[in-house]
Amino acid sequence: MLCKKCKKEIPDGSVFCNYCGKKQTVTAAKHRKRAHGSGTIRKDNRYKNPYIAIAPSTRNGTGRTYIGSYPDMKSAQAALEEYIKNGRPQLYGATLADTYKLWSDIHYREIQTPEVWRSMWKWYEPLYDARISELRTAHFQEIINKANSKATAEKLKSLAIMLCRYALENDIINKNYAEFVKIPKFEKKEKVIFTADQISALWQHTDDKRIQVILAMIYMGFRLGEILSLTADNVHLEEGYVIGGIKTEAGINRVIPFPPNIPEIKDFFKQWINGQETNKLIPVGEKYFRDKWFYPALKELGMVRGQCVKKQWKFEDKSHLTPHSTRHTFASLSASAGMRPENLQKIIGHADYSTTADIYIHKDISELVAEMSKLKK
Repeated sequence: MLCKKCKKEIPDGSVFCNYCGKKQTVTAAKHRKRAHGSGTIRKDNRYKNPYIAIAPSTRNGTGRTYIGSYPDMKSAQAALEEYIKNGRPQLYGATLADTYKLWSDIHYREIQTPEVWRSMWKWYEPLYDARISELRTAHFQEIINKANSKATAEKLKSLAIMLCRYALENDIINKNYAEFVKIPKFEKKEKVIFTADQISALWQHTDDKRIQVILAMIYMGFRLGEILSLTADNVHLEEGYVIGGIKTEAGINRVIPFPPNIPEIKDFFKQWINGQETNKLIPVGEKYFRDKWFYPALKELGMVRGQCVKKQWKFEDKSHLTPHSTRHTFASLSASAGMRPENLQKIIGHADYSTTADIYIHKDISELVAEMSKLKK
């Protein structure tokens, strides 16, 4: 072989020229050592994106946060510089669970029904440990595609959007990918309501508090969470109504009159107040009510077919009565009795009616009571 410099013949494979001393091989340039406190970039060829960026440690040697993995040195360097520039050692590498904790600490102070979002949060368990900055639309879509109803899918999407919005506001991410999720199509299921025979059967067991609660829900249109949250202060026996409601602006703190022609409903409330041992009239949670009160009571009366397996009820029929069936039954009974739609909206708390309770309590209560008198056993 010829020397690269003097062009004299030298032995093949020589590292240096025997005549002029010129080095014959080229050594790849090494990256300059990073300055102290500027983080670390290391390469691990086992991964698709081999360049791994690590945040600089704090003064006491802790806090070497993983920032992300990247396809090349330039991308890793840019991410590290952005991290240092924006000074977010606690948030930059936040997982979805970290983001939920920060978001919920603020959000749950402002709403009356955090249990709704807590139940939705459980669906995202497969993504708890994923860094929110690495999540994309497809990740959220995969979770939402598993929803068993349109309402659940919409709540799951809303939660993802709120979490990403919080992350966006705090510079953890640069784009809200949850906004691009599509709600899957669901077959519209016919709502199951209590039949006249089933309601008649319930009236034969009014010494059972479980049945009392079910009948109160059927004849007053409560959501499950609404009736379980009632206290004695919500009940106005002399005036003939209850102040209750959750969930929407139209539903919160609304007037729900006792049906005058069904005095037993008011009697149930009297019994609950007199037998009150806690602040709540019905001192059980939603899951306990479903699993220990509602379904066992209906099963005893032959209205549902199923059993509780590993703390989860399994039903033989795809369409079966649920606690929310009571609310649909109330709406159906009210419509059949000729109740005016606008008054039904006020009583049931649908979003169409948005006037606050403190206005219509004094203005419309006699009319609402008159409407409720149309209901009969």
